[in-house]
Amino acid sequence: MKVPAVLAAMLACALAFLTPSVAADSSDRPTVVIGTGGVMWEFVDESTPNLFDFAEHADLAALNVRGTHPRACPADGWLTLSSGERAGDGVTDSGACRQLEEPVGGFVPHWDEYVEAAKRSAFDPTLGRLGEVTDSMETLALGPGAAIALADTRGRIGHYGAVEELTELAPGKDLVVIDVGALTEVEPRVFAEVDRRPTGDPTSVYFVRPDWDESTIRAGMRDLDARLGEVLDDIHKALPRADIILASLADYGEPSTLQVLMRSSNDPGLLTSQTTRRAGLVTSTDLTATLAGTDSADIVTLEGGSPADNRATVTNLAQVNESIRSATGPTFVAWGVLWGLTFIAALLFRRGRALHISALAAAVFPAASVAMNLFPWHDANRPTLVLIVGTLLLSAAIGTASHAARRRGSAVPAAMIAALTVLAFLAPVLFGSTLALDSVFGAQPQVGRFYGMTNMMFAISGTAGIILAGVVAVMVERRRAALSIGLLGAAIIIIDGSPWHGADFGGPPVLTVAFLLLILLVLGRPMTAWSALGIVVAGAVITASFVTIDYLRPPAERTHLGEFAASILDGSAMTVIGRKALQVAGLWPVILVLALIIIAAYAFLRTRGVRMTNPVGTDRSVWTWVVAALVIVLGGGMLINDSGPIIVIVGALVAIPLIASAVMPDRHARRHVTPAVGD
Repeated sequence: MKVPAVLAAMLACALAFLTPSVAADSSDRPTVVIGTGGVMWEFVDESTPNLFDFAEHADLAALNVRGTHPRACPADGWLTLSSGERAGDGVTDSGACRQLEEPVGGFVPHWDEYVEAAKRSAFDPTLGRLGEVTDSMETLALGPGAAIALADTRGRIGHYGAVEELTELAPGKDLVVIDVGALTEVEPRVFAEVDRRPTGDPTSVYFVRPDWDESTIRAGMRDLDARLGEVLDDIHKALPRADIILASLADYGEPSTLQVLMRSSNDPGLLTSQTTRRAGLVTSTDLTATLAGTDSADIVTLEGGSPADNRATVTNLAQVNESIRSATGPTFVAWGVLWGLTFIAALLFRRGRALHISALAAAVFPAASVAMNLFPWHDANRPTLVLIVGTLLLSAAIGTASHAARRRGSAVPAAMIAALTVLAFLAPVLFGSTLALDSVFGAQPQVGRFYGMTNMMFAISGTAGIILAGVVAVMVERRRAALSIGLLGAAIIIIDGSPWHGADFGGPPVLTVAFLLLILLVLGRPMTAWSALGIVVAGAVITASFVTIDYLRPPAERTHLGEFAASILDGSAMTVIGRKALQVAGLWPVILVLALIIIAAYAFLRTRGVRMTNPVGTDRSVWTWVVAALVIVLGGGMLINDSGPIIVIVGALVAIPLIASAVMPDRHARRHVTPAVGD
């Protein structure tokens, strides 16, 4: 196998810098923000003439309104706009949102309750931030939601009026925020008895699409469109040169969905921001940054197509997101069933062609699901079924083709599957594609990861990379194997952690340690306390380098790596660390189950006479070293990242069948060159 040349090419590609550049738009015209809720792109058409006409002359985006709760209520949307961080009302009335009330005596009602909820939030929002930073401007709030957005940190609102007073109060103002009401599945009401709102999605959202009454939504859209038409007419009279932003800041119902965002423009395009780095996708926190003049997260316009093409782009983005989310649960179930059947077959039959193909198919399932995004499965009448069936068929086909290569060596099929998996998850990240990110193993926008590597993508690609390194150690001469593993590891680490590509914080340190461990053992170097300390320090240095490089870039170009470095310097890093720690702690039932499984497996092996020896001794099997490296990658990744045990679970589901395939004896396998170490 000519592994070094191939890996060298991968490394060269990984060093490419592919950062697009966009310039923020600046204007001294007055700004008008029209806020609403529950307005989704799929319902914007000729039946809503004012919305449709505005979209014909506007920059467009799908707006992520996810706050601190599974569903963004109108209060949540306005509080998020107020703070510039994910925020929300902390209580609910049996599932209903709070009915917003007019200011009393110049103060927003229930402000103390909003502040109390903010103190409990892991995102540490500062309510009133927008009101404070725009204090030097002439501002006007029209409607109760707008009062929340422009109130100061005490909840005081300076200039306030009714929406009907727009033409009278707006002239001469620099910033006008208007609340035209929102569409909601359950009508907001004044709270009598309140409960704490949940902070996590129910499991059901990953299995089914929202079952809303379309006729009710369209009727509400027509009423809202009529109100919007009146407001737009008044804006053109009072502020004819205004830059108008129309934003749906709240969800229609559960679960959270992407909403409508438009900004008036003479040359319509697609909106984006440094937060999402995706054409046609913006978050509600970006709106605050834009209104406050914060360059680091300013909303900018990218060149689009025709107005119809731009609408199709953002509508498709929202619909694909819904299809992926509702297909996630069933797809994972299908993978689990395939893996479970393979495991049962392995207990009953120690070897066989069908068993081997099934194991390879189970291992390649995640990569096959990414490949399915090359086809428009989400446009089908039953998209989830099409995705699952297509992924299973593709997995079986790849497994069969890989098994056919077993005559070249027992570990070759595992190498082929591992290489395909690495390419499926890292190549899109390298070349700026969302092919892997927009899969069930990626992340939906509501989760808050918009670009780069997700934790599951890191777990799967990192696992496959370690398996591929193990095959290289088995099949290639010692020094060439060490060089090849080094090049492979460097390519994976750069793509995973580089701020221009994966921008992953938790992956590089554990990947560096794991690959260096394999290199040392392949070269026959004993593992000492000093060498162990050295590779740990190397992992920390690599991660710190990525963070530092990103921090040294201009604020408008930084990823969350650079922002984390900035938070360390300004003392706010503990908020981020605390939020991630709470997310991991919230998964304690899964962690407990995982620990029990490990203990049971250990006890089972001891009862069968298996001795637990040093896994990283130079006299151990290559695959023992691989398992040790996987423990570092997956166990360390679980502790560093906020996805917790899911990292170990998905990594193990890929690793176990590949290792089993590689070590499974085959009397037909052709003999190869002397391996780096005995297997």
